Amino acid sequence: MLYKALSTVKLKVEFKPVVDNFVFRLHYKYTYTIFMVCVVLTTVYDIVGKKIDCMNPMAHLAEDASKAFKEAVDAYCFIMGTFTVERHHVATQELEFPSVPHPGVGPMKRGEPVIYHSYYQWVPFVLLTQGVLFYVPHWLWKSFEGGMFKNVIQNLSIKDYLGNGKGIRNYFTRETQFEALSKFIRYHMKSQRSWALKFFFCESLNLFVALGMISFTDWFLGGEFLHYGVNVIDVLGQDPENRTDPMSRVFPKMTKCIFRSFGSSGTIQIHDVMCLVATNIINEKIYVFLWAWLIILTAVTSFWLLYRLLTIVLPPFRNFVLKLCVEKSRRGDLSVILGQHSSLSEWLLLSQLATNMDSGVFSDFVHDFAQDLFHTTATLRVDDVRKKRLLT
Repeated sequence: MLYKALSTVKLKVEFKPVVDNFVFRLHYKYTYTIFMVCVVLTTVYDIVGKKIDCMNPMAHLAEDASKAFKEAVDAYCFIMGTFTVERHHVATQELEFPSVPHPGVGPMKRGEPVIYHSYYQWVPFVLLTQGVLFYVPHWLWKSFEGGMFKNVIQNLSIKDYLGNGKGIRNYFTRETQFEALSKFIRYHMKSQRSWALKFFFCESLNLFVALGMISFTDWFLGGEFLHYGVNVIDVLGQDPENRTDPMSRVFPKMTKCIFRSFGSSGTIQIHDVMCLVATNIINEKIYVFLWAWLIILTAVTSFWLLYRLLTIVLPPFRNFVLKLCVEKSRRGDLSVILGQHSSLSEWLLLSQLATNMDSGVFSDFVHDFAQDLFHTTATLRVDDVRKKRLLT
């Protein structure tokens, strides 16, 4: 019953109408895809070799025993996590590097601070979860919207077919479609006014998700993510031989691991081994890109929500924006429509129609709709006069 006015036409083509905006698609389409690609890159270990490769402290044993011991060390260090020494990250090339083979890897004193790096094994799962969360606002909006745009836009406002197609005129005329759309806006939009607020809520949720992902990633990486990209940019112009690479601090390629085992006499032997964490070669690049992308995404979304707030609290502003979508000769007709149908939901529907329709076709619809409203109002006034005469 709700879409009875739209049942006059059933197109034989498949068309996906635009039911949101570009900023919205930046989140659920582009950002979601980026995170899924990152998940694949972090799980394809063949690109960089083994996920972790530790030095074998028992290389002097027989081949089979040595191989088994190394496999145990690799598995233990990957599961339990590796670490680097804080003091050796801030060391300068001239003072420390002769005794420090790699940043953060060197002799460790008892009780001195170390940085544990166990998060690399969780990176694929975290990226997957974050990607899904960026899709949630879109999923909510589709649930709230309930296919209304598909009924309205697909059947009535296809810019390539409505009145301009070569063969589609055999199925319907432009006037019939304009009349059906006019009836929908006049009689059914009053019961659908809450969906615009739901759309604005989902737009706001996009920003909260982006900010939440930045905060969570910063916590996940030990407080290094917020200034991670800035630090990387700062060192690009420095001497590679003397600089302290921030990527090596957050995603070190060489780390330390303590492995304890029993010796031949039954005493506990402590093996301080170095491990090559090859996956960090990809992780460090991924998070530099994600840092830049999330910062840009958050900034763009914030400016968009500021624009959205202006359209909500300033009716003249949103009417001005909509008038830019029609031809100058039809802006007077649009003023007539907005005078009677000026709610947020009706304005948003008209804006989406303007997005999905050719500007000329939309302008023609605005003219026909305004004429329809004018004649309907005039007819109502005449009926009121007749009723008064009958009563007297």
